[in-house]
Amino acid sequence: MLVVTIIIAAVVTGFSGGLIGKVDEKAPTLTVDVKIINMGSWTGSGFFATVTSVSGPISTRDIKIVTSWTASRSSANAFQSISGGNTTRPGMTNVNALGDPTIPVSLVAPFGTGPGINGSATIGSLDTDAATFSSLWQQFGNYSLMSGTTLTAQPCGAADLETIGGSSADQGYGVRTMYQYAPEGATYLDPASAVLGPHWESLKAGDRVNVKVIYTPTGSVIFQKDIPVTEG
Repeated sequence: MLVVTIIIAAVVTGFSGGLIGKVDEKAPTLTVDVKIINMGSWTGSGFFATVTSVSGPISTRDIKIVTSWTASRSSANAFQSISGGNTTRPGMTNVNALGDPTIPVSLVAPFGTGPGINGSATIGSLDTDAATFSSLWQQFGNYSLMSGTTLTAQPCGAADLETIGGSSADQGYGVRTMYQYAPEGATYLDPASAVLGPHWESLKAGDRVNVKVIYTPTGSVIFQKDIPVTEG
């Protein structure tokens, strides 16, 4: 009987220790410089976040990004309120259109560049193409956050030289026009829509987007801020 009691006590102690270990696990600290831009065209618009400090490398496998916002837009000579946002999870495909909406892709945004990425390339520069964005290591869930890491999610066509400027109605996206890449009703999710949610182009300068980063092993919110939308 004494032996049985000792064994049970040991099992209970070990189980409790495991629980305490989970409770005591500390979440990392993180600060990020986030910019959300709607230029009214593909080029220059999107979600941009640069890590400015972090307590230690954080694998994007262990975080999710949650965005939420409310904006107003005109409809039939009246204003209506529209809400949006999205939750980005590691390894879960959220992009099916990139430089050309007619060419299907299967990617996970936001894409990473800089420290913490194996095989990093500069996203958004004029010499990039769809192949740059498809790098396995640059997809969310496959890289780590370190000081200097940049996360990027730009609209479909942002790296297409033919759309630079987006001054004409058929090349725009956002403030000045509502081009949706879906002339026949197809549903396209580009990187910006994947992170900020469909209809993010309704956001105008002065609107705010709540950006939250959750460390999933503990459920802790390690970054949260209301980000003002700008036009450049």
